[in-house]
Amino acid sequence: MRFKKKLFSAVLAAGLVIGAASVSNATNGYYMIATGAKSLGMAGAVVANPQDASTILQNPAGIAWLTNTTFDIGGAVFVPRRKLNGNDSDSNVFMIPSAGFAYNPLGCNCDTPHFVYGVGMYGTSGMGVDWSSNNLTNGGWLKKAYSQMQMMQMVLGVAYRVNGHLSVGFAPAFVYQALQMEFGWNVPDYKNTFGHGVYTNQQMGLPSPGVHTDSLDTANAYGIGFDLGVVYKLNDMLQFGFVYKSKRWMQKLEWNTLPGNGLMITGDKVEMRLDMPREFAFGVNFRPIRKLRLEADVRWINYHDVMNEPSVSGLAIDKWPFHWDNQWVYALGAEYYATRALTLRAGFNYAKSPIDDSDLNANIVAPAVVETHVTAGASYKINRNLELSFAYAHAFEHKQTHRNTTMQDQMMYGPETEAKMYQDTFAIEATYNF
Repeated sequence: MRFKKKLFSAVLAAGLVIGAASVSNATNGYYMIATGAKSLGMAGAVVANPQDASTILQNPAGIAWLTNTTFDIGGAVFVPRRKLNGNDSDSNVFMIPSAGFAYNPLGCNCDTPHFVYGVGMYGTSGMGVDWSSNNLTNGGWLKKAYSQMQMMQMVLGVAYRVNGHLSVGFAPAFVYQALQMEFGWNVPDYKNTFGHGVYTNQQMGLPSPGVHTDSLDTANAYGIGFDLGVVYKLNDMLQFGFVYKSKRWMQKLEWNTLPGNGLMITGDKVEMRLDMPREFAFGVNFRPIRKLRLEADVRWINYHDVMNEPSVSGLAIDKWPFHWDNQWVYALGAEYYATRALTLRAGFNYAKSPIDDSDLNANIVAPAVVETHVTAGASYKINRNLELSFAYAHAFEHKQTHRNTTMQDQMMYGPETEAKMYQDTFAIEATYNF
């Protein structure tokens, strides 16, 4: 049983990282660095400088600074390229939708105290992996790891413009998760392999030889959380923003299972809860000249609270040893108003991988290891009401390696596990001001 627990925690449990994932556009861990093409062009450095209605998700206080009632709709093509021990994932292209609406009763960015209301729906996860190879783990048992995750957040918010300097905002968030997984491995007949002729796999405490599959069909869960935000304008040059995003408290994911030839499913129902972590962010926006805005943001994501060892039932383990670290995210963005119609953007985003090399096997199908991003974007006003925005983000390739030193790890993964990834994202957005 101890061997099964180690196997399951290091392989099958890894796939469930996707269940908590909020992967959209380029990523910090499994959180997106930005929502919408405008904020992506700034590498997510928009906490203090509201861009459009999508600020309802980034900092709800920001919608009080929008000049007009605003509607945004867009999408992104997310292309994460991943390799495990030199093998490519077969799933590499994901579509990410987004839409937001902010209603400003006064129709102006003015000092008069007033409320602004907003709603947004965002596909904040569309990522999965499809690892399959006879030599996926350099001779280890694992031959296939498949997962498909969808997550949608709907945010309802209200902001109050106190005066010409200050706004505060509050936004409840409602979350939908859907997760499907399948894992397969081939266990050798070690009696024949080692030539002992005495001990069978069962006598050695190993699974029976042959192909084994553990499959969990699509399970759904719902959750709730909230965001609190502040925007403070000191003067025409300096503006500050702060946002606190609570944990998203999720229902349990539940799978009804059937008898099969799998190794690790032990009951007729599998249950687990994958909450999303709380975070806070602080931003400073600086306007040295009329046409140029610069912003620097810092963000803390409390991954360790929800991704250390979440509980699970119906499997050969009772906790998932993901062992993710908390993450500090640093983002820089620049916005230049080239003409009355054209705005240019660029950004830089860095966050250390939340996965230690020693925990790489436990995250093998969710290698959230990228760290450094660069972005570029532009907006063009078609007329006084309609604006189109485009953005591109590149996450540079990052590699992590773990040498497997125990016999059990070597049987599962071979002598060494190497995961690497880079990402490209292409985003488009249409903004209509009423």
